[in-house]
Amino acid sequence: MGEIDLEYECHKQSTSTSTKSCVNRASFIFMANFENFFLRWGITVAKNPWTYIIASVVIAATCSIGLLNFTAENRPTKLWIPQDSGFVQNSEWLQENFPNEIRLQSWVVVDDNVLRPEVLLWMLELHDNITAVSSASGYQWRDVCFKVPVVTEQQTNQRRKRQLNISENDPFDFEDFNFDGFDANFEEMPSSSIDPDFEPAIDLPTGIFCDIVEGLEEACLENNILDIWNYKKEVISKLSREDIINTINTVQKSNLTRVQYSSLLGQPRFNGTGHIVSAGSLLVQLFSRVNYSLIANDVTDNDAGTGEVVDPINLEWEKAFVNLLHNFTSPPNSSKLYYMAARSFGDISSATILGDVRLLAAGICVVFIYVQLMLGKFNLVEQRAFLSLTGIASVAMAIVVSYGLCSAFGVFYGPVHSILPFLLLGIGIDDMFVIVQCWSNLNKEEMKRSLPVRIGITMKHAGVSITITSVTDFAAFAVGATTVLPSLRSFCIYSAVGILATYIFQASFFVAWLTLDQKRIESHRDGMIPCFVHRNWKPSSLSRIEPLQLFFNRFLAKYLFKWPAKVFILVLAAFLFGINTWGSVLMRQEFNPLWFIPTSTYLSQYFSVIESHFPDNGQMASIYIQTTNLSSNLDRLDALIDTVRNETNIVSQVDDWFGGFKEFTAKRHAIDWMNQNMTDEQFSTYLKNYLFTQKGAKFRRNFKFEDPLQCRSAIAPPISITNFDFVFRPFSGREEHIPAMRRIKDIAEDFSQQFGSQVFASARIFSSWETDEVIMEELYRNLAIAMVCVFITTFILIANLFACVLVLLCVVLTLVCVNGTMHFWGLTIDTVSCINLVLAIGLCVDYAAHVAHTFMTKTGTRNERAAATVSSIGPAVFHGGFSTFLAFIFLANSDSHVFITFFKIFVLVVAYGLFHGLLFFPVILSLIGPPPFDLDRPPNLEDKAVTAEELEPQLTHREKSAIVGVLKEEVAIKKIIDMDCRL
Repeated sequence: MGEIDLEYECHKQSTSTSTKSCVNRASFIFMANFENFFLRWGITVAKNPWTYIIASVVIAATCSIGLLNFTAENRPTKLWIPQDSGFVQNSEWLQENFPNEIRLQSWVVVDDNVLRPEVLLWMLELHDNITAVSSASGYQWRDVCFKVPVVTEQQTNQRRKRQLNISENDPFDFEDFNFDGFDANFEEMPSSSIDPDFEPAIDLPTGIFCDIVEGLEEACLENNILDIWNYKKEVISKLSREDIINTINTVQKSNLTRVQYSSLLGQPRFNGTGHIVSAGSLLVQLFSRVNYSLIANDVTDNDAGTGEVVDPINLEWEKAFVNLLHNFTSPPNSSKLYYMAARSFGDISSATILGDVRLLAAGICVVFIYVQLMLGKFNLVEQRAFLSLTGIASVAMAIVVSYGLCSAFGVFYGPVHSILPFLLLGIGIDDMFVIVQCWSNLNKEEMKRSLPVRIGITMKHAGVSITITSVTDFAAFAVGATTVLPSLRSFCIYSAVGILATYIFQASFFVAWLTLDQKRIESHRDGMIPCFVHRNWKPSSLSRIEPLQLFFNRFLAKYLFKWPAKVFILVLAAFLFGINTWGSVLMRQEFNPLWFIPTSTYLSQYFSVIESHFPDNGQMASIYIQTTNLSSNLDRLDALIDTVRNETNIVSQVDDWFGGFKEFTAKRHAIDWMNQNMTDEQFSTYLKNYLFTQKGAKFRRNFKFEDPLQCRSAIAPPISITNFDFVFRPFSGREEHIPAMRRIKDIAEDFSQQFGSQVFASARIFSSWETDEVIMEELYRNLAIAMVCVFITTFILIANLFACVLVLLCVVLTLVCVNGTMHFWGLTIDTVSCINLVLAIGLCVDYAAHVAHTFMTKTGTRNERAAATVSSIGPAVFHGGFSTFLAFIFLANSDSHVFITFFKIFVLVVAYGLFHGLLFFPVILSLIGPPPFDLDRPPNLEDKAVTAEELEPQLTHREKSAIVGVLKEEVAIKKIIDMDCRL
């Protein structure tokens, strides 16, 4: 039984060598075995449906245990920046060695003209409410604010003189003196009242001076234009508009914070003489201080996951601050209030990170209705409501497996992951429609066989098709998992696992339910109430009509391959490719983590106002120097500061302590910096004196001393870290800010070698700029590698080189069209769109691969094969694409950057993918398509498997074993034939 004529086979293969390539022979062998595997798989699942259903549920439940280790991540430094980047390493080092202790809360009032008495009175009312608001634990603004010493009016000159035993004839007047270094808040003293060179920190005895410092009261640090009038209602209420404008143009700098009042005015307007006459907004900034003593060493308290270390008291008060401003009375007339707290980004990110559950639920409902309408027939028995539900359930289990396994292995969940359920739903529905379509394509002879065999034949075709698409999708995301961008890598891992799980559950769980549902139909049981049997039931012809199938059979397959239609499709494809190539050339690359904040939130609105009203504010940055002997490197420090200052094309301002220190020592200690070196003792002594002067006091925060800086000490403690600040000029995009960042980093690196210690530049904006620097490279790299992997995978599974080249052509055309239209639709290249473009490769392959595989199984002329392909697989491909679109349709109403970007790109992917997959690709195949798989097979394994199944009820165990042995023997003989023919 089953003997094969070796001589005949060798002769047959040798004569066919001239017309068939080795690839074609390999494709026959591969596809025969591949199809036979799924034939047997389908039969096995159909014979044991409950086994596979229970096993699938157990696997999903087991994987769900990993959710106990679920970790949501929204720290920008952990999401968007390569973890080996200098910014991440420097940020971690600073957090450990030189942590930032200041937190910023801010609000801004916007009006046609904010320089009006009623606006200032309203601002004063809000200021008073902020200082009085209490947190849940009773803490107020004064308990958390950053405090600075001030001289108050109550500290009268007479009391000071009595305390310090200073003569009434002493020329120094404490009441009138402006303690600039200690942020005194008084009117400027008359020029005749004191020697302009008088410096209390130097000219007074140390004990007297330190008594003054220790006796000063403290005030909360706040940048507020009301500081001009000392927050006094009786003064502000008497102001006229002219008084306000005159004061703004006269008083330029705050004695308390040293801030320029003009910098707090947004959209200022000037008259012909250059004086301010009105402004569109007023900015207020409040500074709080982190109390590190309240943060346990073994606990990472951070700002709702953003990585900003903060004590619980600050977090509580900031929450009360946000609630106050949210519910505060409306500003006068047309004024509007915008605000933010240091915790706002973390709060909103945490609320957004799991996505909009309503959108997901609505998308699932719409897809379920669509699947129900399209999967079954319009009668009581052949409707497939429960089968549709199990198909969606298989996707839900895949989501659980993806989340569970990834969480178990410590892969974090980020903001873009909220889109993953929509992605897996679209892919799962596509697989489901392909399986059901292949079931519908069974001919009359095949429908006469037993149910397990029919399921096996269905899977013989559907299994190969969904394997091609699932493996290519998996490969595309597996490649994406090699990126250096943590968020993209994590998303690709989640997606790859989810796609693999979706594929397994569709091929087992869903096929098992398909078997049970078909048994129900053949038993004439009701589709909604399975226990009810419709006796003598016959479906009406109208209920079995499939409109989409009729469209593909009688219209598209009939008219698409006529020459006018072919020419139109080719011209349209060329036009789309041309216009979108131009769009791709114009495509901008830009990334901003603030985009991940929904536009409807108060934080997004605040930053929008800041961006429009204060466009000239450059980004702050600092250069840090780690040193153990700064006094011997002062010349290098001076050269470093000068080098940065001279970069006038990228740096607008440098705020360093060393320039003032040089002036101070030259004037007060007669240091000749051109010809004289300073000893360690001199440096420590003079630096301590300088940091307690009027001009030097604000620079204390630029040092980390090994011990606390004391007023009564003779010298400053040893310095371990120092820094100076500078401001970048405003930049228009990555073409400007990336070279600027690189230049500053290069300067720091050069001087690091000169200092012989660590010197580096750091700025919060570097987190975005470093992402901008690598994202384009990462996108091209991922797309190129994904293309190669998809081509190799498709070639292995379809086993025809030319067919794979055509599939790749469709993918490239679709990607170009998607990328070009993204530009015209207002999108840019950022992390989210980068994820989408990698994802688009997998979806594009789905549409083209189904068509290519089906075309290779058809016989006849190219036109006939293309028409048959469109008729047989077209409806399933369309259903898969359109259901993907439906899954994302509700995202159009989202105000999340992630959801909106996914919606726009998925609409483009589905539209262009279906166009190229169902119209352009079949036309190309009808013109230059490859020949079909070799269908002139020897006694094939499929028939043997089916025969064994049909005879199974009549065979003994020994007979079944004998048949299986014959099948194995024939496979071995086939391998020998192939080897001998090659020899």
